[in-house]
Amino acid sequence: MTGESRDDGAFVVVNLEREDEAVSKIMEILEPIGIPIEVVGRGRQLRRTPSLVLRMPHHRVVEAILALELHGFSDVIAYQIDDSPTTSE
Repeated sequence: MTGESRDDGAFVVVNLEREDEAVSKIMEILEPIGIPIEVVGRGRQLRRTPSLVLRMPHHRVVEAILALELHGFSDVIAYQIDDSPTTSE
């Protein structure tokens, strides 16, 4: 992903059935449908199960989750990055 797309993204956490599930399988699912991903974490940092943390454009998250679930990844969670400025009153 380019630096420009980093400002407009979401994190997707894919919980894996097994520790040895390959990143390449996820890439094989998302690459043909044109969803660019960046692997930003792997392991058990966030949950008790093995997981993979991806960053992708927020407008492709729903499509990515559906594609992953259709290919057997049943535990996929997305987190939106909100870079909009906040105002204080």
